[in-house]
Amino acid sequence: MTNAPSRTEQLVFFGVVLAILVAGVAWFHRLAASEESIARSHVAADLLAGKMEGRQGLIGSVRWAPLPTMLALPLVKAPWIGTSGLALALVNAVVAAFTLTLLNTWWATFGISRLVRYALLGFYQASPPIIGAVLTGSSSTVLLLLLIAGAYFLVRWVDTLDLRSLAYLGVVSGLAVITRFEVAALVFLVMLVVVVRVARSKEKSFRAATLLVFLIPPLYTGALWFLGNWLIMGDPAFFLRGLIARGVLRSEFTEFDWEWALYLMPALLLVTTWTLSAERARLEHIARRASTVVAFVVLVVGVAWPYFTLWRAHGEEPYFGRGVVEVRQADDVLHYLAQAHPDAKVFVSGYSGYAVIERAGVAEPDIFRKDGDTFVHLMSLDLAEIERRTHDQPLYFAVPKPKGLHRWEDINLEAPWLFDGYTGPPLDDRGYRFSFLLDRTVGDWRILQAVRRKVPSAK
Repeated sequence: MTNAPSRTEQLVFFGVVLAILVAGVAWFHRLAASEESIARSHVAADLLAGKMEGRQGLIGSVRWAPLPTMLALPLVKAPWIGTSGLALALVNAVVAAFTLTLLNTWWATFGISRLVRYALLGFYQASPPIIGAVLTGSSSTVLLLLLIAGAYFLVRWVDTLDLRSLAYLGVVSGLAVITRFEVAALVFLVMLVVVVRVARSKEKSFRAATLLVFLIPPLYTGALWFLGNWLIMGDPAFFLRGLIARGVLRSEFTEFDWEWALYLMPALLLVTTWTLSAERARLEHIARRASTVVAFVVLVVGVAWPYFTLWRAHGEEPYFGRGVVEVRQADDVLHYLAQAHPDAKVFVSGYSGYAVIERAGVAEPDIFRKDGDTFVHLMSLDLAEIERRTHDQPLYFAVPKPKGLHRWEDINLEAPWLFDGYTGPPLDDRGYRFSFLLDRTVGDWRILQAVRRKVPSAK
């Protein structure tokens, strides 16, 4: 294998890629933002302000893992960034540039020419799932870096049994767990690979020590997540509520809009890397050229596939436009509320509620900028607190359809029947009873009028 690019070349490559991605993020952010990037920015801002909503938002949901939000903390205080969602997109630009630099360095060690490497990396980054995740501020970009780095360290450790590579693999696995909870299953599979690989060792102490080197980081980060929920919410398993609910885990895999093309990309890159590594087998010049051509074709086909599947499936909607559909529906909700109930109080819950609040001054500035107290936002469904903030004013609940990310909102976990069964049993909490009437359906949202009465305490 040849030497990796020099440090200067790596820095120049990183800087050029970062400049291009930042320019793309700035252009795209003028047009749209995603619900995830807005919600995480608000959680980060509330966390820095010392609010309970920020602490609960950081650790309180298994679907909203904490690492991407923590990465946005240094940026949300900037006045030209704030809670608009730009912070996560800029973080993704840095992460994506680092990912490309890592791949460029990795492939250079296999003797691939600079022109071929740049072409491969250009095709990779131009893939709709990849560039869409960067522009919309999706946590998938952070996960991709961790998966690719994990694949690199796993391959290196399997070949050499280098404990430093295994330690890095453990750290990457720990960070991945607090980026997307589904990665815990992948960490378990990697653990099996480690166990099988070290099983042939004659020294039992080597087996146990090797397994500990890998397991300590993911177990530590997972334990911190449990500890944070215990200290803040009083329940170490609070963030797992969505998994415990009946049928929710099955629904996640059958109904949630999984971006398979995005999550399979690291595996595709790993296959490409093994193909490019034919030089290690000291094949003849023709064989090495053939392996490069095969790798190039495989990667191009993998990158082009989303254009023919995802774009066609969504008609004229570009792939990376899917991440902003929820925000557009929030705008529709705001337009309706501004016309029908400009003087009412509106309760919005959880992470989706942040998107409604952020868009209020954009969608209807003449109505909602004059009265910043229009919305009541809480991470949890607390009827007593809602009553305290609204008194006898007309009150409406904006309830998102319990599907995908919205399935994990506290209002849909505490009252899963509310969206479809609003005529069912009333909500009771600490002496307050709320019944509901359907006011309007707006996209995947329902506007429910709350009818309140105080229940006399039992003597």
